[in-house]
Amino acid sequence: MTLNTALTKLFACTTACLLCLSSLWSASLSAKPLLIASDIWCPYVCEGQTGYVTELTKRAFAEMDQPVHFIAVPFNRALKEVQHGNIDAILAVTPEHVSQFNLYTDEVVVGYASKDFYTTTGFAWQFNQLEDLDNVQVGIIRGYDYGERLNDKIANSNRFYIATGNQPLTMNLKRLIKGRFHVMLGNKVVIQNTAEKLALDDKIRFAGTFGEPLPLYVGFNQGATKAAKMFNQGLTKLKKTGEYQQILDKYNIEHPADPLALTP
Repeated sequence: MTLNTALTKLFACTTACLLCLSSLWSASLSAKPLLIASDIWCPYVCEGQTGYVTELTKRAFAEMDQPVHFIAVPFNRALKEVQHGNIDAILAVTPEHVSQFNLYTDEVVVGYASKDFYTTTGFAWQFNQLEDLDNVQVGIIRGYDYGERLNDKIANSNRFYIATGNQPLTMNLKRLIKGRFHVMLGNKVVIQNTAEKLALDDKIRFAGTFGEPLPLYVGFNQGATKAAKMFNQGLTKLKKTGEYQQILDKYNIEHPADPLALTP
């Protein structure tokens, strides 16, 4: 065997080994789970990694052979962790969140959130205009986006009481029943769902809504734009197979592209 022949064979062997290692390295990267966070906001995001947005996200990534890991984190903290790149994505964010925390969505809407007011059944108050909030105390959730005009109202008033934690809506419902404040603000679908689970639905009543529903996205940090596009591709596959609609039907949700479809 000549020296040139030996070197040629050695080079070929080395190249093959490097390609093999590169393939294994790439596979290990793609197999690394994405870390996705939210607080509990059922039926969008429920306990036990359920909820229609959670399941759509899980199945969309499964279609792309990408594992994911969900964690329950107070919403305001999750927003900051995603912004800093410590978490890959956060479920159910609004355009204001996307802008404020520099998130990426690939323009995929996964639902809509209304801005609704609830009181106890014994409190005869009704929301018609923003001035109606001047004489009541209102429970809200830290980090949530209620739209520009309501956000401004909240920022310039001391009549709003803020809840935080992994299940702040449950906290606000219990506070409302105990008389800690007169009114709570949230999403009608989520409030009704949570109240029914807590057997409190007969103690509260819907007292009006404000403005147009806000679109909701899965928000990714700027280092995970490829994951966002992968999510979009996975959802497209689910729509073609019909599984997308099956997940919505499971939670009695109308198609999330329709902002008027807010009642399960």
